[in-house]
Amino acid sequence: MGETTKNMGETTKVGISASKVVALIGALVVIQVSISYFYTSDVLNILYGVIGLIFAAIIFISLEIVDTKKVKIPYFWWVLLIIGVLLILFGYLAGSSYLAGVLVLIAALLEFLSQKKTYAESKIVALIGACYLIYESVMLFLSASIALSIVGFVFALLLILTLQTNIDVKIPYAWWVVLIIGFVVFTWVTPISGTIIMVAFILILMAF
Repeated sequence: MGETTKNMGETTKVGISASKVVALIGALVVIQVSISYFYTSDVLNILYGVIGLIFAAIIFISLEIVDTKKVKIPYFWWVLLIIGVLLILFGYLAGSSYLAGVLVLIAALLEFLSQKKTYAESKIVALIGACYLIYESVMLFLSASIALSIVGFVFALLLILTLQTNIDVKIPYAWWVVLIIGFVVFTWVTPISGTIIMVAFILILMAF
């Protein structure tokens, strides 16, 4: 499965958009991170965990995957934006991963762009993953993890090249290429960028 002509914002046969797929994955990560806060003795971290679980519930209800007749929360990009920013702030203050916040922000971006123009959602997520990988590779280089940094730069460049239509590269933008890159990055370089890239792989499989 390679290129897709699906209009941005459209839903698959299961009735969910690319933005909502990413938001759902983000909500699951929010739950995991929030629960991890409870294993600390820091009162503020526990508070972040409670608020995080509330955010996860808000996202899950707004997706309308399960019919909650008594509780209805609209699915708006700006709500996701606020939640994503706050999650990143919590991650910074608690010294934990930014992955949950980044995924929710990506969902907000996809939902916002779906109202504006036609894009391939998987390519947007793959590009974000590649850019974040470059950032993390720079951080690895500055922390003297030079070998991992080089691997990160190489795979980020490789992924970006597969997204180009004006450059004739022999490696296609296909699900198996994105999966391999995501797996390698997740396993040996950085789990955050690797997860984002593998989310792009999921979107490709869903024809986004």
